[in-house]
Amino acid sequence: MEKRKATCYVIRRSSKCLFDHLFHRTFDEPPLQWNSGSMRNFVGAFKQLSSQVEQASRNPFTSSYLSSNVADFNHASTTKCSQRSFSLWRRFYGSAATLIQKNLAFSDINSDDISYFKNILGDENVVHDADRLQVANTDWLHQYKGSSKLMLTPRSTEEVSQILKYCSTRCLAVVPQGGNTGLVGGSVPVFNEVIINMGLMNKIISFDQVSGVLVCEAGCILENLESFLDNEGFIMPLDLAAKGSCQIGGNISTNAGGVRLVCYGSLHGNVLGLEAVLANGTVLDMLGTLRKDNTGYDLKHLIIGSEGSLGIITKVSILTPPKLSAINLAFLACNDYLSCQKLLLEAKRKLGEVLSAFELLDSQSMDLVLNHLEGVRNPLPPSVHNFYVLIETTGSDESHDKEKLEAFLFCSMGSGLISDGVIAQDINQASSFWRIREGISEALMKAGVIYSYDLSLPVEKMYDLVEEMRMRLGHSAKVIGFGHMGDGNLHLVMSAPKYDDAILAQIEPFVYEWTSKHRGSISAEHGLGLMKANEIHYSKSPEVVQLMVSIKKLLDANGILNPYKVLPHSLLRLSG
Repeated sequence: MEKRKATCYVIRRSSKCLFDHLFHRTFDEPPLQWNSGSMRNFVGAFKQLSSQVEQASRNPFTSSYLSSNVADFNHASTTKCSQRSFSLWRRFYGSAATLIQKNLAFSDINSDDISYFKNILGDENVVHDADRLQVANTDWLHQYKGSSKLMLTPRSTEEVSQILKYCSTRCLAVVPQGGNTGLVGGSVPVFNEVIINMGLMNKIISFDQVSGVLVCEAGCILENLESFLDNEGFIMPLDLAAKGSCQIGGNISTNAGGVRLVCYGSLHGNVLGLEAVLANGTVLDMLGTLRKDNTGYDLKHLIIGSEGSLGIITKVSILTPPKLSAINLAFLACNDYLSCQKLLLEAKRKLGEVLSAFELLDSQSMDLVLNHLEGVRNPLPPSVHNFYVLIETTGSDESHDKEKLEAFLFCSMGSGLISDGVIAQDINQASSFWRIREGISEALMKAGVIYSYDLSLPVEKMYDLVEEMRMRLGHSAKVIGFGHMGDGNLHLVMSAPKYDDAILAQIEPFVYEWTSKHRGSISAEHGLGLMKANEIHYSKSPEVVQLMVSIKKLLDANGILNPYKVLPHSLLRLSG
């Protein structure tokens, strides 16, 4: 008993709340001495103080192509857009490596169009500067590049409506664009579509302190919303590595997930209402702020996750949770993936309502970050472990939350689930831990070219795919596995010095077939975009896809909104 008390004392002393009022806290006891990394290895202390404690018994862990009779998207319009022909091909890497046919029925921009847009937007918001267009035409991964000659930056819903009404009449294809942080080619043109960038619509309209409902425009940057809410004592239910540039409208259009989903759920649950403009300029006012509204069809859910293919989001109302003061972050090491699974199960059981994040990265991910990002250090030197887990707890009762975390760590160490670990002592250490997890994508960009896949899988199967992919690729590419283990979201990334069709042939369609075989989804949070539009059948049945095509036809008869994205290209051809 005395040994257990001593062990709990060490863990308790190393479990300082990260976010108290001034990020400082006074202890009655003398301060602990930290190592060069300013963090204490509590597993080392555990082994030192409890070497004779019997290990607890380990808990058992209980763990076809669309058929040809799917109707083409035909006979949709009697306008001049109904004369359809396809030529002009474009090739992209990834799942869009097949040639993309340009729809020649879409009009090209002329001087009259530019004059019209300048009349409603002003000269400064009609952009045809080559440098700005180059940035807007290129996706974040530099894998997709369009050739748009025009970008519009509206300042109001009315301007968006006027733009789309005109574009529908002229049959000008458009691409809605937010922060352009997408990873599947969904936010950039395929050919010369008009870019509608929402960045100037960045006002916070209202915030209700009682209900926690925030109403804002779609162009608000996620991190700016986070800062605003922090001053009000609230947080966004969404947290992404790209929060410094991504916009809330784009987040909702792609139904972005992030690290807080395990605690606060998806945007389908947190978005209470939105305003959107359809392809013909019609404004849909669904900007409700009520938690309950059971009147008719809840149409906002069609827009959420539709990637700008059904309408352009202009305003949103979102439910934000209160900011809680007791936050702890642990960076843990595990010997194998089975231990990670058991650790997740135990975290859900023993941390319960305070568990706010459960993130996984493998040793290859850690190597990548350590080798390619400046200032990043291994929290558990000197060795690199097979797997790492970040566990965050968030609650309102500091002593209660610490007690739960300490009991969880004690049991997990005793049963051998954790081989090493540290707990952040302040905001700087917490940031350094999150820098490792959130810096993986940046490190991958510096390491070479990548083939990236965002998959949703049963937790027990997640890492099987990583291992199988390593066997398939051998030494031709590095295979990295990381992601949001708490909600079964795997980010599978292959890194190579240069693009190689032979590597791609080993990856696809294998990765989609494997995911489909195990009842997973080929897109967990990044969307389908251009990259996976033709692969939707791996996750959705022909009947479901056909219904989606019918909805697209109803809301965007001329197909001008974000063409070539989300749905199979062959089904989006319109004929007279």
